[in-house]
Amino acid sequence: MWRSLVCIFVVLYQSTTIASDVFRIRSISFDGNKVFSDRELIRVMILKPSSQFSTLQFSKDIESILRLYQKSGFYFTEIKTDSIVYPAVNSEIDLNISIEEHDRVTIDSINITGNTVYSSEEILQQFDLKAGEILIPSILENDFDFLISQYEQNGYPFASISLRNVKLKSSDKPSKIGVDIFINEGPKITISEIKVVGNKITDKNVIVRETRLKMNEVYNHEKIRKIPDRLRRLNIFLKVDEPKLYSASGGSGLWIKVEEGNTNTFDGIIGYAPSQMEGERGIVTGMVNVTMRNLFGTARKLGVKWLRDERKSQEIGVQYLEPWVFNLPLNLGGAFNQRQQDTIYIKRVFELKADFLVTESFTLSGTFSRENIVPSSTTNLLSKSSTTIFGGDIHYDTRDDILNTTKGINYRSGYQVGRKNFSGQITTVQRISLDADFFVSTFQRQIVSLGLHGRNLSSSKIELADLYRFGGTNTLRGYRENQFLASRLAWTNTEYRLIIERRSYVFGFFDTGYYFLPGDDSKGISSTQKFKYGYGIGIRLETVLGNLGVSFAFGEGDSFLEGKIHIGLINEF
Repeated sequence: MWRSLVCIFVVLYQSTTIASDVFRIRSISFDGNKVFSDRELIRVMILKPSSQFSTLQFSKDIESILRLYQKSGFYFTEIKTDSIVYPAVNSEIDLNISIEEHDRVTIDSINITGNTVYSSEEILQQFDLKAGEILIPSILENDFDFLISQYEQNGYPFASISLRNVKLKSSDKPSKIGVDIFINEGPKITISEIKVVGNKITDKNVIVRETRLKMNEVYNHEKIRKIPDRLRRLNIFLKVDEPKLYSASGGSGLWIKVEEGNTNTFDGIIGYAPSQMEGERGIVTGMVNVTMRNLFGTARKLGVKWLRDERKSQEIGVQYLEPWVFNLPLNLGGAFNQRQQDTIYIKRVFELKADFLVTESFTLSGTFSRENIVPSSTTNLLSKSSTTIFGGDIHYDTRDDILNTTKGINYRSGYQVGRKNFSGQITTVQRISLDADFFVSTFQRQIVSLGLHGRNLSSSKIELADLYRFGGTNTLRGYRENQFLASRLAWTNTEYRLIIERRSYVFGFFDTGYYFLPGDDSKGISSTQKFKYGYGIGIRLETVLGNLGVSFAFGEGDSFLEGKIHIGLINEF
């Protein structure tokens, strides 16, 4: 559209000698250029001194120089090749390019027609390009894009903008132009119905409520654009197409096509840690986690977990989630967890949780939990106690794929406070948690994953059952599962992944960890704090059995025979 503004005069001197022989460029010089230096002009050219001369490429380079001037408002720049000098010896030529820059073009006026939703004054106030300024196409295109988005967010998805006319005021010096813009707003669209196709198990109402659209709501492009992300985060669909508009009685309809995937997950890990004492066998550890993410097609979730991390210790847990209570973006959940620690104690935790879905990526949560510690009759390491805790979490998740994330952030932080009752005494308990995982693509099919994590427990009376358990597959690899106890800890997980297929990759990792274990003056036990690191390699493969992961990890100072092997299987059914 800018060709009518530009007067281009390019004369390329060509001779039969140049056409038939191969010449190299000895030098390139310019005359008449004031706006751009010789170096800036040569930078946009493909031909350089010492390169082979090409008539076709020389013509393209002249066009590149003209575009450089146009982007800065010099639409009447003329370029000609003043001379091409080629000596008879050495087959080298000298290029001289003559430039007449002329005046920079400025805008005298901007006239807008066809608009009824917004006044011309409102539109021009939002434009970055103003009367009296230089006409730069990229800025005008950005203004057009912004205005189109405004229309789309207010019910006009078919609005279009065109540049009807650019008029040169020839009598003006320096050069000025008038710009005429026409807006075709199109009809105002409301969503009167939603059609869902492809769902065989999932209830249509579950999908419709996740769109967060109301019937007869005015079309909002930004809101509709986010629908696929909202549905994918349910983790029950294999594929979600972009919603499409269609004509419907009383307005317009929205057509959503989904493809359901397997919604039940079996997540199992088996590990082996060599013995730390001579004559003692190594430890086989394991975890099983079964999750049903779409009970009865309603997006309800039920999970069952079993964990064995030591010879005589195990853990079981059950959790349930009821989504969109009272048809509001509010999820309610409950959980029960029990841990038997050797022959020392049993810890039971009951928890209730409410998640308010602020956006498809951001969630605010409130928690209530009750913890009971029942020590065995043969130990005096801790006392029977009960703790009531209230807390809150914030969660921000933009990952594109939970199993094989290539980009995004997963951030969660929480604060809990409660009262612990033991042996007729009451003390305050505070807990702080932080988890942040970052995923960045470095090169094609290569991903860097960085995790930052922290926990802190504070109380005037901290006992064995209150402490965090640390080490192993999900925290500090290269060590036994839950090998360390701490009231304060921090760790990092760094992985470099080479993607083989969509959900298959090989990786190398390096983990670091710090932990602090408080002392007990009454028992003559001093506090402990240490820094540890672990490293290793692994692979995760998509197989007919499911997503299989294997890793081989070493802790600080480990020999090859002291490496920890972890095998995990995630199967969807």
